Amino acid sequence: MTDRTKQLSFVADEETLALIGALKVDLKAPTTAAVFRKALALAKVAAEQARQSDGIVTVRGKGQPATEEIAVALRA
Repeated sequence: MTDRTKQLSFVADEETLALIGALKVDLKAPTTAAVFRKALALAKVAAEQARQSDGIVTVRGKGQPATEEIAVALRA
């Protein structure tokens, strides 16, 4: 390990491990660490957008109709 890395340990149930495995495929992430980096980057963007609005982030795929969008509340 270099000075820029730290080892983390956490307990994950089977459902969480399955989700991480699925995200590896969906996100083309070769490692669990890559999944976490991508998820944290997405969370950072969502939090920044929520701060600039009413605290709700809306996710919609390119070309996807508004009826199929997902809204996530990031406020307390």
